[in-house]
Amino acid sequence: MQAQEHRAGFGQAVLGVGLIAVILTLFGCGGGGGGGGETLDPGVGAEPPPGVVIPEELRGRWDMTQTYVPPNFISQFGIVSGNDGSLAAAFFFHPDGRYEHKWDVLQVYFGGNCIRTGAWQENGTLTSEGAEFTFNPGRATYLQTDTCGEFKYLDPAPVKPGTHTLTLDRDANGWPLLRVSYPTGELVLEKCRKC
Repeated sequence: MQAQEHRAGFGQAVLGVGLIAVILTLFGCGGGGGGGGETLDPGVGAEPPPGVVIPEELRGRWDMTQTYVPPNFISQFGIVSGNDGSLAAAFFFHPDGRYEHKWDVLQVYFGGNCIRTGAWQENGTLTSEGAEFTFNPGRATYLQTDTCGEFKYLDPAPVKPGTHTLTLDRDANGWPLLRVSYPTGELVLEKCRKC
Protein backbone atom coordinates (compact mmCIF):
# COMPACT_ATOMS: atom_id res chain seq x y z
CA MET A 1 0.00 0.00 0.00
CA GLN A 2 1.42 3.40 -0.95
CA ALA A 3 1.42 6.33 1.44
CA GLN A 4 -0.75 9.20 0.28
CA GLU A 5 -0.08 12.85 1.01
CA HIS A 6 -2.57 15.25 2.55
CA ARG A 7 -3.24 18.48 0.64
CA ALA A 8 -1.53 20.47 3.40
CA GLY A 9 1.63 18.47 2.69
CA PHE A 10 1.66 16.17 5.69
CA GLY A 11 2.95 12.75 4.70
CA GLN A 12 0.49 10.20 6.10
CA ALA A 13 0.29 6.49 5.55
CA VAL A 14 -3.40 5.81 5.08
CA LEU A 15 -5.65 2.86 5.43
CA GLY A 16 -7.11 1.60 2.15
CA VAL A 17 -10.69 2.26 1.20
CA GLY A 18 -11.57 -1.32 2.07
CA LEU A 19 -10.08 -0.95 5.54
CA ILE A 20 -12.02 2.27 6.22
CA ALA A 21 -15.20 0.61 4.98
CA VAL A 22 -14.58 -2.39 7.20
CA ILE A 23 -13.93 -0.17 10.21
CA LEU A 24 -17.27 1.53 9.77
CA THR A 25 -19.24 -1.58 8.96
CA LEU A 26 -17.35 -3.62 11.54
CA PHE A 27 -18.31 -1.20 14.22
CA GLY A 28 -21.88 -1.14 13.10
CA CYS A 29 -21.62 -4.68 14.51
CA GLY A 30 -19.62 -4.27 17.64
CA GLY A 31 -18.16 -0.80 17.66
CA GLY A 32 -18.09 2.67 15.95
CA GLY A 33 -15.49 5.40 16.77
CA GLY A 34 -15.08 8.92 17.91
CA GLY A 35 -12.42 10.76 19.59
CA GLY A 36 -13.30 14.17 20.86
CA GLY A 37 -12.86 15.25 24.45
CA GLU A 38 -16.37 14.14 25.40
CA THR A 39 -16.99 11.41 27.93
CA LEU A 40 -18.41 8.23 26.47
CA ASP A 41 -21.64 7.33 28.26
CA PRO A 42 -22.37 3.63 28.91
CA GLY A 43 -25.92 4.27 30.09
CA VAL A 44 -28.41 2.76 27.65
CA GLY A 45 -28.43 -0.94 26.76
CA ALA A 46 -25.28 -1.89 28.63
CA GLU A 47 -26.13 -4.35 31.38
CA PRO A 48 -22.93 -6.06 32.54
CA PRO A 49 -22.71 -9.73 31.60
CA PRO A 50 -22.57 -12.02 34.64
CA GLY A 51 -19.07 -13.06 35.66
CA VAL A 52 -17.19 -11.18 32.88
CA VAL A 53 -14.10 -9.29 33.99
CA ILE A 54 -12.10 -7.16 31.55
CA PRO A 55 -8.32 -7.48 32.03
CA GLU A 56 -6.96 -4.42 33.83
CA GLU A 57 -4.53 -3.49 31.04
CA LEU A 58 -7.47 -3.29 28.58
CA ARG A 59 -9.68 -1.11 30.80
CA GLY A 60 -10.21 2.56 30.06
CA ARG A 61 -10.32 4.71 26.94
CA TRP A 62 -8.51 3.97 23.66
CA ASP A 63 -8.38 6.51 20.79
CA MET A 64 -7.54 6.50 17.08
CA THR A 65 -7.47 9.45 14.71
CA GLN A 66 -7.00 9.06 10.96
CA THR A 67 -6.37 12.55 9.60
CA TYR A 68 -6.94 11.63 5.97
CA VAL A 69 -9.74 9.59 4.46
CA PRO A 70 -8.88 8.32 0.97
CA PRO A 71 -10.96 8.94 -2.18
CA ASN A 72 -14.09 6.87 -2.76
CA PHE A 73 -14.80 6.56 0.95
CA ILE A 74 -17.45 3.90 1.58
CA SER A 75 -19.45 3.50 4.77
CA GLN A 76 -22.53 1.52 5.61
CA PHE A 77 -24.55 4.67 4.87
CA GLY A 78 -23.18 5.68 1.48
CA ILE A 79 -20.29 6.43 -0.88
CA VAL A 80 -18.56 9.75 -1.53
CA SER A 81 -16.09 10.01 -4.44
CA GLY A 82 -13.03 12.20 -4.47
CA ASN A 83 -13.19 13.39 -0.88
CA ASP A 84 -10.84 14.49 1.83
CA GLY A 85 -11.59 14.20 5.51
CA SER A 86 -10.82 12.65 8.85
CA LEU A 87 -11.90 9.68 10.92
CA ALA A 88 -11.75 9.32 14.70
CA ALA A 89 -12.65 6.30 16.82
CA ALA A 90 -12.77 5.60 20.54
CA PHE A 91 -13.46 2.63 22.79
CA PHE A 92 -14.01 2.57 26.53
CA PHE A 93 -13.80 -0.79 28.29
CA HIS A 94 -15.30 -1.07 31.79
CA PRO A 95 -14.06 -3.61 34.37
CA ASP A 96 -17.48 -5.37 34.46
CA GLY A 97 -17.60 -6.27 30.75
CA ARG A 98 -19.39 -3.22 29.35
CA TYR A 99 -17.99 -1.27 26.41
CA GLU A 100 -18.73 2.03 24.71
CA HIS A 101 -17.75 2.77 21.15
CA LYS A 102 -17.91 5.97 19.11
CA TRP A 103 -16.71 7.07 15.70
CA ASP A 104 -16.84 10.40 13.92
CA VAL A 105 -16.08 11.05 10.27
CA LEU A 106 -15.74 14.30 8.35
CA GLN A 107 -15.80 14.25 4.54
CA VAL A 108 -15.26 17.13 2.15
CA TYR A 109 -16.38 16.43 -1.42
CA PHE A 110 -17.55 18.00 -4.69
CA GLY A 111 -14.40 20.11 -5.00
CA GLY A 112 -14.53 21.16 -1.36
CA ASN A 113 -18.01 22.67 -1.69
CA CYS A 114 -19.82 20.03 0.38
CA ILE A 115 -19.22 18.75 3.89
CA ARG A 116 -20.64 15.54 5.33
CA THR A 117 -20.27 14.44 8.92
CA GLY A 118 -21.21 11.12 10.49
CA ALA A 119 -21.31 10.10 14.14
CA TRP A 120 -21.89 6.62 15.58
CA GLN A 121 -22.39 5.85 19.29
CA GLU A 122 -22.79 2.35 20.63
CA ASN A 123 -23.01 0.71 24.06
CA GLY A 124 -22.96 -2.98 24.82
CA THR A 125 -21.26 -5.85 26.57
CA LEU A 126 -18.21 -8.00 25.87
CA THR A 127 -17.62 -11.69 26.21
CA SER A 128 -14.23 -13.23 25.62
CA GLU A 129 -12.36 -16.42 24.99
CA GLY A 130 -8.63 -15.72 25.17
CA ALA A 131 -7.80 -12.79 22.86
CA GLU A 132 -11.12 -13.18 20.97
CA PHE A 133 -13.73 -10.68 22.16
CA THR A 134 -17.37 -10.68 21.06
CA PHE A 135 -18.98 -7.24 21.04
CA ASN A 136 -22.69 -7.59 21.86
CA PRO A 137 -24.29 -4.21 21.10
CA GLY A 138 -27.16 -3.07 23.29
CA ARG A 139 -28.00 0.14 21.48
CA ALA A 140 -26.50 2.39 18.82
CA THR A 141 -27.34 5.73 17.24
CA TYR A 142 -26.17 7.28 13.97
CA LEU A 143 -26.30 10.94 12.92
CA GLN A 144 -25.33 12.29 9.49
CA THR A 145 -25.28 15.92 8.41
CA ASP A 146 -24.57 16.99 4.84
CA THR A 147 -24.41 20.53 3.45
CA CYS A 148 -25.24 19.21 -0.04
CA GLY A 149 -27.35 16.18 0.75
CA GLU A 150 -29.36 14.18 3.20
CA PHE A 151 -29.49 14.49 6.97
CA LYS A 152 -30.04 11.18 8.79
CA TYR A 153 -30.74 10.23 12.38
CA LEU A 154 -31.18 6.59 13.32
CA ASP A 155 -32.10 5.78 16.92
CA PRO A 156 -31.75 2.92 17.33
CA ALA A 157 -29.35 2.17 14.49
CA PRO A 158 -29.10 -1.44 13.28
CA VAL A 159 -26.46 -3.49 15.12
CA LYS A 160 -25.34 -7.10 15.40
CA PRO A 161 -22.62 -8.92 17.41
CA GLY A 162 -19.08 -9.09 16.04
CA THR A 163 -15.99 -11.03 17.20
CA HIS A 164 -12.51 -9.50 16.97
CA THR A 165 -9.02 -10.25 18.26
CA LEU A 166 -7.75 -7.60 20.69
CA THR A 167 -3.97 -7.49 21.14
CA LEU A 168 -2.11 -5.19 23.52
CA ASP A 169 1.16 -3.70 22.27
CA ARG A 170 3.42 -0.67 22.85
CA ASP A 171 4.69 2.07 20.55
CA ALA A 172 8.40 2.96 20.14
CA ASN A 173 8.22 5.11 23.30
CA GLY A 174 6.49 2.42 25.36
CA TRP A 175 2.97 3.92 25.25
CA PRO A 176 0.18 1.27 25.28
CA LEU A 177 -1.44 0.38 21.95
CA LEU A 178 -4.48 -1.77 21.22
CA ARG A 179 -4.73 -3.68 17.94
CA VAL A 180 -8.21 -4.71 16.83
CA SER A 181 -7.92 -7.37 14.12
CA TYR A 182 -10.50 -8.62 11.65
CA PRO A 183 -10.36 -10.51 8.33
CA THR A 184 -9.29 -7.58 6.10
CA GLY A 185 -7.07 -5.50 8.36
CA GLU A 186 -6.28 -4.01 11.72
CA LEU A 187 -7.30 -0.90 13.62
CA VAL A 188 -4.59 0.51 15.95
CA LEU A 189 -5.61 2.66 18.89
CA GLU A 190 -3.57 4.18 21.68
CA LYS A 191 -4.40 4.48 25.37
CA CYS A 192 -5.95 7.89 26.03
CA ARG A 193 -3.17 10.36 26.88
CA LYS A 194 -5.43 13.00 28.42
CA CYS A 195 -7.58 10.74 30.59
